[in-house]
Amino acid sequence: MHTQYQLEVYDISRQPNAIARFDSALPFIPMNVGDRFDDTGWERLNGVGRVASPEDPIRYKVHSIKHLIEQNPDGLRVKYCLNLEPHNGPSSPVWS
Repeated sequence: MHTQYQLEVYDISRQPNAIARFDSALPFIPMNVGDRFDDTGWERLNGVGRVASPEDPIRYKVHSIKHLIEQNPDGLRVKYCLNLEPHNGPSSPVWS
C-alpha cells in the first residue's frame, strides 16, 4: 500500500482555501499551535505566484491543525492542514 503525505497551508486572515500545498513520500515534521512559520516564497495555489522571498518573508504563527486520512485505490493520503495567522513579530530566534 502506497502512502502519500500532503501539507496544506491556509491563511485564516484571507479566504478559506489552501494557499500552498506540499507533497512528500515521507511524513512532515510535527508542528504545534503557536509555532512560528515563515513563507519564504511558496508557489501559491491561486495563481498569484510567489509573494514572499527569503529576504522578505511573510511571517505566520500556527493557529490550529487538522489531520485527514483518505483512502484511495492506490493507498492512503495523509493530509496535514495548518491554519496560519499573520505574525508581525520577529522570526524564530533559532533562525535569527
